[in-house]
Amino acid sequence: MHKHNLTYGFLKFWHEVFLNIIKDKRRFLSYLILSVLILFFLTRYHAIFFTLVLIAIGGFSMIYIRFFRWSHYVAFELCTMSTVLTSIAYGPIYGAATGFFSIILGFIVSGYFKPTYFISILAMPLIGLVAPIFIGLPIWQVGMIMTVIYDSIILPLYVVFGSRMTSSVIFFITHLILNYWVFRVIAPFLVQFM
Repeated sequence: MHKHNLTYGFLKFWHEVFLNIIKDKRRFLSYLILSVLILFFLTRYHAIFFTLVLIAIGGFSMIYIRFFRWSHYVAFELCTMSTVLTSIAYGPIYGAATGFFSIILGFIVSGYFKPTYFISILAMPLIGLVAPIFIGLPIWQVGMIMTVIYDSIILPLYVVFGSRMTSSVIFFITHLILNYWVFRVIAPFLVQFM
């Protein structure tokens, strides 16, 4: 076999990783136990596992706000997708919990807090409760309906509490466009594993 072959390099790399793991018996045993626990958790508590994963995905998707000054005007977040997917796959209680915890985690990791954000913290779980009504529609359509409902709840209230109309319109347009992409590209891929 030629030493510069891509397959050879890939197999050699993983062979060395495996040798390093089994060299230290304690480390090997730890990895083995951890792998068995993850496999057990995945098979036994499938819904809880994916709910936790989607809460993390939704929450950490908002971390970019911490680093870019005007980014909170652009409505990119994966909390809506996480909430809708969990709600459709596992029911409204899981969906509401995902919405609640993912949006709170998102505000924490973004470091951008406003007193009016309680509106989003209340509205996102509502999306989780409502989404199962639309089971039977394609996932992208459910996602878009939930995006419009969510924005219809939060944006008028944000304007009442002092947000500018222009920033709310920008938020709404970018939220629709970005969620259309998210529900067309990312959601169908994730839903296969749920």
